[in-house]
Amino acid sequence: MRRRGFALLAVLWTLAAVTAAVGGTLAALKDGPRASRNRILLARGRWAAEACLAIADARWEAGRWADSATIDLGRATRCAWHAEDPAARLNLNTMDHAVLQRFFISTGMPSNQASALSDSVVARRRLAPFASPEQLRDVADVPDAVLAEFTVDGPGTVNANAAAPQVLAALPGLGPEAIERIASRRASGRPLTSLDALVAALSPIGRAALLAEYAVLARLLVFGSAQLTIEAAGWVDVESTAPRATIEVAVVLLPSRLAVIRRRLL
Repeated sequence: MRRRGFALLAVLWTLAAVTAAVGGTLAALKDGPRASRNRILLARGRWAAEACLAIADARWEAGRWADSATIDLGRATRCAWHAEDPAARLNLNTMDHAVLQRFFISTGMPSNQASALSDSVVARRRLAPFASPEQLRDVADVPDAVLAEFTVDGPGTVNANAAAPQVLAALPGLGPEAIERIASRRASGRPLTSLDALVAALSPIGRAALLAEYAVLARLLVFGSAQLTIEAAGWVDVESTAPRATIEVAVVLLPSRLAVIRRRLL
């Protein structure tokens, strides 16, 4: 009886194993076409994203470039792009210790902690440049709102006409009055075009504070875009779960074209 029991148990285990194997095979056969379909949809999405980048370049050359609404490329294939000026943020690889410390303090961080974190950032980038703002978390546990104000792209300047007030406040010589003047001119559609124009718009006290740091500001502060980061997405609009392809490029703004200096798939 014991032998029969063992034999029966072995048969049952064998049947269970065969059933599992058959089930796995059937699942693979079922999922195979879906996986192939997703690969095809993703390939079409990448084509669409590339098409959006080409359209963006053509519109730049034609002088009518801006972020796109969704573009219908036919056969349910669509794309869109969004551009940002990296100079609207602080460059994690180039900003000096004092700028970093002022920015961290502006986020509510205690002065000693802000100084220590700035020390860590400077020490870390001596070993190797940051490849992305997210790598700042290798140095310290920082919230998303802080990471959002950093970049590793661009020439290391700050665009007065694109940066947030907290970014501008991190720069030496830019007090509340100067930041308010920049913001009000941007809001009116008549943005300032130079550091000297900003100096002329300030009161004597505000002007004195800025002039004391003029040489440093002249190196850090700009009033227009030299580079952009463009994120183009492409997809086939057949179902909500269809995969999207996203390409990010960093471009230099030339008069007749957008010159790509970095590209990556997201």
